[in-house]
Amino acid sequence: MLKLSHFWRHCMQNFFNSGLTQQQFLDEYWQKKPLLIRQAFVDFKSPISADELAGLACEADIESRLIKERGAEPWQVTCGPLEPEDFETLPESHWTILVQDVDKHLPNLQPLLAPFKFIPDWRRDDLMISFAPEGGSVGAHTDSYDVFLLQAMGTRRWQIMHEPVYEAKLVDGIELKILAEFAADETWELEPGDMLYLPPNIAHYGVALNDCMTFSIGFQAPRQIEILDSLVNTCLEKGLDGRYYADRDLALAEQGSELTPQAIQRTKDLLHDLIEQSDDLLAESLGKLVTKVKPSLYEVAFLPDYELSTPHLAKYFTQGDCYKNHYLQFAWSSHAEGGWLFSGGESYAVDKAGIPFLALLCEKTVLTEQDWFDINKNQSVVDVLRALILNSGWFFKIEVEYYDD
Repeated sequence: MLKLSHFWRHCMQNFFNSGLTQQQFLDEYWQKKPLLIRQAFVDFKSPISADELAGLACEADIESRLIKERGAEPWQVTCGPLEPEDFETLPESHWTILVQDVDKHLPNLQPLLAPFKFIPDWRRDDLMISFAPEGGSVGAHTDSYDVFLLQAMGTRRWQIMHEPVYEAKLVDGIELKILAEFAADETWELEPGDMLYLPPNIAHYGVALNDCMTFSIGFQAPRQIEILDSLVNTCLEKGLDGRYYADRDLALAEQGSELTPQAIQRTKDLLHDLIEQSDDLLAESLGKLVTKVKPSLYEVAFLPDYELSTPHLAKYFTQGDCYKNHYLQFAWSSHAEGGWLFSGGESYAVDKAGIPFLALLCEKTVLTEQDWFDINKNQSVVDVLRALILNSGWFFKIEVEYYDD
């Protein structure tokens, strides 16, 4: 077995089996152009069966869809939870089941995502798994995010267009966003272990040639308006009202009701100043935004509340390890005075000496008693861990009792 340092050096020199290093992939392909990798996962066998996927689609807290191309209406969509009866009436072909966030619902699948850690964790959205018999498809479409399409079972034919599609004409009258016009520039058939990378806005069309399962590893990208909204909310939470609009260079108005180009420019400058005056404010806003919990996961992401006093953390660690909540996203950022840990759309501050612990709390999945001994050397990190436990970021599997501080 390779030592860890040798393993990562091996990964840096081998981006799957593409002949590229990870940095070469980022430089030449990431958000630029598609890449087909034959046997990216050598001798790959799906760790989940079609029946198990169908079972997940029937669970109330799991986001899923059943898409029938030739149902009662063209491209009929049924949102989960599905019922056993939904499967009993399915035709032999031309339908697809899709289940979101399988990596969170089945954490034993998370090791599949480890080879993608060279891309920041906070950019990763989820592992979506689809199953389709022959002819199954969701139509020609584009995505607004980067995605790796790993063939897990059977054969799927992928057709793509080379040029990005930014203003797509869609088929009218259906729920799905299917392209009304699609002319393939390239076609591939993917077998188990093959993987296709697609940047945002690349039109693609996948069709199952037989019983087929595809793993989609998607990466989120916040919109401008979402970032601005988070920035405004962070300012309001901190009581930062900002400067008033000013026009010391005001010229004589010819029309008193006109919003002049000069007024618009002053407004733009005012907003630019708000963004540029503090990288820390923007970092905190972004961190809270990219770790927010999806509405579809909210009910399962947050554990039952319990009380926990800081002096008794040591006792709990002697009784068992502390585990990360795999439904929550974690990120961190540092600044001149200290740092933040972000989880569940919240920010938690540590002092400067606590910065080295932020990666530990974000990237480890289990905290041991030895980890606690190290954490306990910094009170700001202890406070953050306690807050994370109270807010479901970490939890003990032992029964936690109530203690008065």
